[in-house]
Amino acid sequence: MNPSIYRRAILRRAPLAAIALSATMLHAQSSSGAISITVFDAGGAALARATVTVTGTDTGAQLRTMQTNDKGIAEVPLVPPGNYNVVIAAPGFKTLQQKSINVQVGATVTLQPSLQLGEAADSVMVTSQAPLIEDKSQTIQQVIENKELTDIPLNGRNYVQAANYIPGVVPQNAGRDNSFVAYGNDGLQNSFLLDGARNVNYLRGLDNGQRDMVRPPLDALQEFTVQTSNYSAEFGAGAGALLNAITKSGTNRWHGSAYDFIRNKALDARPYFSTAASPKQQLVQNQYGGSFGGRIVRDRLFFSGAYEGRHTKSSSFSQAAVPTALERAGDFSQSKFTVYDPSTTTQVGTNYTRTPFSQNRIPTARINTLGQQLANLFPLPNATSPTDPFTHYYTSYIPSTVDVKNGIGRLDYTLSSKDSFFARYGETLNNTFTGVGLPGAQDPGNTRIDSKGIGAGYTRIITPQLLNELRFSWTTIADDGLGTFARQEFVPGLLDPAITEGWPTFTITGQSTIGSQAVGNSPLHKTSGVWDWADNMSWSHGRHLTKFGGEMMWIRPNTRAASNGRGSLGFTGAFTQLPSSRSNTGYGIADMLLGYANSVNTGSTLSSEERGWYYAGYANDQWNATTNLTLNFGVRYELFTPFYDVNNREANFITDQDSPLYLQYIKSGIDTRLPRALVYADKNNIAPRIGFAYRVPGVKEMTIRGSFGMFYAQDQGLGITSRLSTNPPYNNYGAISQSSDQIHTNTSFQLTASQSIPRPPAVDPVTFTLAPTYTGGITSWVEHMQMGYVEQWSLSAQKQLPWSVLTEINYVGNHGVHLLGRSNVNQPLVNNATTVQSRRPLFNVTQSAVNQIGDWNATQYEGLSARVEKRFSKGIQFRNSITYGRSFGLLSQALDVCDTCTNGDQLQNAYDHASNWGPSDFDIPFRYVLTGLFSVPAGGHAVMNNRLASAVLGGWGLSPIYVWQSGQPLTPTDSTDITNSGQTNRPNQVCNANANAPHTIGQWFNTSCFVAQPQFTFGNTHKGAIRGPGQNQLNLSVQRDFGIPRWEGGNLNFRLEGYNVLNHVQLGNPNVTVGSTAIGTITTTAGTKPTDTSGTQRQVQAAVRLTF
Repeated sequence: MNPSIYRRAILRRAPLAAIALSATMLHAQSSSGAISITVFDAGGAALARATVTVTGTDTGAQLRTMQTNDKGIAEVPLVPPGNYNVVIAAPGFKTLQQKSINVQVGATVTLQPSLQLGEAADSVMVTSQAPLIEDKSQTIQQVIENKELTDIPLNGRNYVQAANYIPGVVPQNAGRDNSFVAYGNDGLQNSFLLDGARNVNYLRGLDNGQRDMVRPPLDALQEFTVQTSNYSAEFGAGAGALLNAITKSGTNRWHGSAYDFIRNKALDARPYFSTAASPKQQLVQNQYGGSFGGRIVRDRLFFSGAYEGRHTKSSSFSQAAVPTALERAGDFSQSKFTVYDPSTTTQVGTNYTRTPFSQNRIPTARINTLGQQLANLFPLPNATSPTDPFTHYYTSYIPSTVDVKNGIGRLDYTLSSKDSFFARYGETLNNTFTGVGLPGAQDPGNTRIDSKGIGAGYTRIITPQLLNELRFSWTTIADDGLGTFARQEFVPGLLDPAITEGWPTFTITGQSTIGSQAVGNSPLHKTSGVWDWADNMSWSHGRHLTKFGGEMMWIRPNTRAASNGRGSLGFTGAFTQLPSSRSNTGYGIADMLLGYANSVNTGSTLSSEERGWYYAGYANDQWNATTNLTLNFGVRYELFTPFYDVNNREANFITDQDSPLYLQYIKSGIDTRLPRALVYADKNNIAPRIGFAYRVPGVKEMTIRGSFGMFYAQDQGLGITSRLSTNPPYNNYGAISQSSDQIHTNTSFQLTASQSIPRPPAVDPVTFTLAPTYTGGITSWVEHMQMGYVEQWSLSAQKQLPWSVLTEINYVGNHGVHLLGRSNVNQPLVNNATTVQSRRPLFNVTQSAVNQIGDWNATQYEGLSARVEKRFSKGIQFRNSITYGRSFGLLSQALDVCDTCTNGDQLQNAYDHASNWGPSDFDIPFRYVLTGLFSVPAGGHAVMNNRLASAVLGGWGLSPIYVWQSGQPLTPTDSTDITNSGQTNRPNQVCNANANAPHTIGQWFNTSCFVAQPQFTFGNTHKGAIRGPGQNQLNLSVQRDFGIPRWEGGNLNFRLEGYNVLNHVQLGNPNVTVGSTAIGTITTTAGTKPTDTSGTQRQVQAAVRLTF
């Protein structure tokens, strides 16, 4: 069925009452679980009016007292995660007690006790554990408890990383902060909750792809759950996974921890591609912290808190090309290039000629003052190229440091038997210093990221059957990047000083780039604030548990950034070349000493203050149709308002309805043809959710579950480059170049102390046409777009085995439609015409790219996952999981930081989207993961009778993380623009490059399978035609526990953790450029950062941890 027809059918049939719920601001981003109790008598009949009392094991607080209804059912929703005692009493029956029932976030514990005839004063103690299977919900999810988090070797003690090790999940890529893809949904569609409150980062461009805002230390967490597919209608604002982390609350007993993790290079291995003589990569890290919690008022008021600090110091080898002392003085007599005097340029016929400088030396009087200052910034060389004696380097180790301070605190208060409240505050401060290879000539980067958040919740028991849960959160993040040069003005009067103070960038052919932008963009100031109000109502009646609610969120991302904002000057050697015979003539450093720049551009700047709203309402009914069958019906309505700029600093370029070959230029707040946001909101976002859970009769502890649902994709335009505020006139990018064959007369190119870089107008204020000097890109958003959504379906079976072992197999599929995609609608048509502009379809745009954002992107996923999991008991816990699935799409990445998208995510033909269908960048067909803890309890007496053996072997434990997975799909590209279209081209494919491939670092795939296509044609190679290297890595922690006598619960843990402990090389991706001599070769490992252990050599750290 056509998606638009399907959507209209849903709209006609959706209950109008569900839409009205959004006005109540009710919602259930719940941080709780539930207990479902059905009480029977000895004969198997439902027992009505039995009294059920639920009490917290650790807090002693009575959570709920209620009676079963006429069906014998007592639903206990909104149960905070933890351990509980349940007491059930009825006249004429013995009282039943079941202790230490563990309730996990997002899960329902089902109890079906039978009461025995007798006196109520007689008590029956139930010692069996509650079932591990899920028989109330269709959601596929995984709960990870604190013990697992603190025992397995998580690099950097980052709890989000643990989500990579559950069924159905594959990593997105190593550079995006352990982002993960769940069952084929892009990682930027994941939603994050902290204590049930919204915890999502809307910062433009993100930071390392981190989607969550506040990230607590591991010791502050009680557990977290990852709902990977088909969660109920109470959750939304994203089409990916839902990660809900719960912080620890205080208890009646004092509890806490203290730890220190130390890492250095003593036991580390050398990088795989380094030589035996190369020193080990420096990496020194100290990660320390602790937690503490307890009671303020017994059974009523509790507190808990945690702090963690991390200091990391690393270095990387740098080899930068620099001029010699003679060359800095204008003496090129020892250089291989002949330097010509541009002032002697004369025209001979149609050619130009010049006279070389005498003895290849520039006279001192001719050297430009600023050019000399720039040359003197270079350090003198300390190494020479072994293959070219005329190439000189300055070699060094680039230092970098990371300092992180992370703290969180929480209060829990039971006001009365019907009212409870919690409040939490957390903050993380991250300071990063990135050094440079040319100190004094390049600008070191300093980044400070401060994220903080408040969360609060109030629960009211209106009646035992009617409960209300209110949530509020405020989260904010500030990202400031400021280089050393940022407050130093190299050229006075240069551009907008509020954003672009400091030095320009100087690119010099034959030398390393120097100046402010040689390393990164600064100054940079980005902030994002999110206010979220939510409420949830739960009503238990008969066989139904009905929930309804809604949410309202206000989002405020602000961005002030500069990309080469101070401008840049290029010195190519063109002015000191011989125009008629350029080989071995001219030198970039010589041009700079003369003060002649071949090109000048003003870079780009951005200043925006965006605002947007999110509204949602839902209703969900859990119907216990029979003792064995539960049906769930839900519907959710969501409205995402397009972001607008409060200062109207946005402009859109849309297709003229009357003349489709022309673009209309529309400015926010001025032109009334479009709303203020310059795009229209889609208000038709109704998402049905249905599911079932069936307990198989006659088979002990087995369920079959299935579901279908629609999930709307949140705003994907998170990247700076995809915002309308980057359009002219607000981003006034311009470039000017000068012909080097003519006598230099344009003073704009002459380095002088008073001449600032010119900034021509980008847009004619009368005709609204772009100036010829404007060479930046244009972003266009289609004004009418449907909100993207993903249809998800699943079928699952669970079976509980003895010894607390749970087995599960899942089939999951999804189909994404109307997702955002970006294409260049001004791509030149492919033909042999020599003039590029004549082949562009838009007549009034002279620039290269018009990147239009539309709703044409689509994805598809189908996969199987299976797990065998043992809950922790008798010193053993493990989870084995296998995922087999295929993910396809037109584009893989959301519009976050598309300049980092792989070639497979770039359309080679903007007029044929379908030709880009193929494996997603994160299509990893097979992935096996093992995590666990295998230990002998401290003292050993639980498993050993020999006291000596207990003393020697007791307390030891092994905790592994083992990953074995397929490689990433890669797309080959042409080395030249054969189509003459300005796009990335793909070659022709003549055979299967993966079949019988060598799979060596010298030739990973069959390179002869790809050949250059005929000129002015597109190649036939499909996206993802090559499969890169997989991953085979073991991280291992060896631990020993020592119990502390006369200290209740006291334990001292020593451990040694190794990442890639077997030092198995994790190869990076091969070169896939057809026409390159390096095609098929691999020269890097998969790891991209010293703290990223997904592909690095072996790294080891030691730790000590005290708990009580």
